[in-house]
Amino acid sequence: MKKLCFVIIFITIGLLAKGNEHNFSLGTSIGILYGQSEEIVYRNRDSDEKLSQLLWDLKPLVYAGANLHYHWQNPFYNWGLFSDVLFKFGLPGNTGYMEDRDWMDTQYANFLTHYSISDNKTESAVLIDFNAGITFNVYQDWLLKFFVSYSYMNFSWTASGGSVLHPYPPDNPNIDHSRGSHGYFKTPIDVVTYKQSWNIVSLGASFYGAFNPYFNIDISIKLSPLISCMSEDNHILINWIMTDYLYGGFFIEPNITFSFTPNDFFTLSFSAKYRSINNTRGDSLYNRNNSFTLYRNIGGAGFSAFDAGIVARLNLGF
Repeated sequence: MKKLCFVIIFITIGLLAKGNEHNFSLGTSIGILYGQSEEIVYRNRDSDEKLSQLLWDLKPLVYAGANLHYHWQNPFYNWGLFSDVLFKFGLPGNTGYMEDRDWMDTQYANFLTHYSISDNKTESAVLIDFNAGITFNVYQDWLLKFFVSYSYMNFSWTASGGSVLHPYPPDNPNIDHSRGSHGYFKTPIDVVTYKQSWNIVSLGASFYGAFNPYFNIDISIKLSPLISCMSEDNHILINWIMTDYLYGGFFIEPNITFSFTPNDFFTLSFSAKYRSINNTRGDSLYNRNNSFTLYRNIGGAGFSAFDAGIVARLNLGF
């Protein structure tokens, strides 16, 4: 009975919205992320030279999602309001490799001293985007949109097995060093885990146009330096945990969406976007065998990935 009441209320709201220039839609999506996340340790607090870099693959990460959309158009003037909420949940699984590079030589900053590669598994991934803004009619069904956006991303990865191109650690029983500095893990044991959580506030603009009653396009871009990131790197074999508190940098996200609306109640869309974050930097807290040390401004992180997805939406109210 409660479910039936909810459905009746939901349909009633949609029918009422139909006569009041309101548009409300519910959607579901599926797609892939293809790119990688970057973990950085700088040589010192004042240097841009890297001491260590770990690259965590998303090649690819399959996701499923849901979204909500609301748009109100003023019936007497050429402006309106809109909001969107998008949820994406990555499916756990192998997503490529994790590469670890070190430049430990104190005299030659660009001399690569250590390298290892391991299988990378994405344990979990959650992406949430909220957009709210104003629209202006420029000609019939062609709109300009200006909006504020909040984006949240949370990832968890595990690197296991693989091979190393350096002698460290030479006495680890899990590594075969019979070929000297080129060793490999005898079994696919977990080597490193990494968690990365992003919060981004950005400004955006988009151009929406309807070619005819069935097809339309939306082209947008978001930009921001308002970024925060918290990450945790656990080097399991040496009992070393690094927690980073990072801020700033630059975020950019261009996006293009094509939509097909065969009737008043259903829309099918294809979207492609590129999300890039770089130059985020901050402090690192090192935990070595329960001994804590804080290092100022040596931590860094980055993210870059293409996102391609298909969205099916049910429209209520036009």
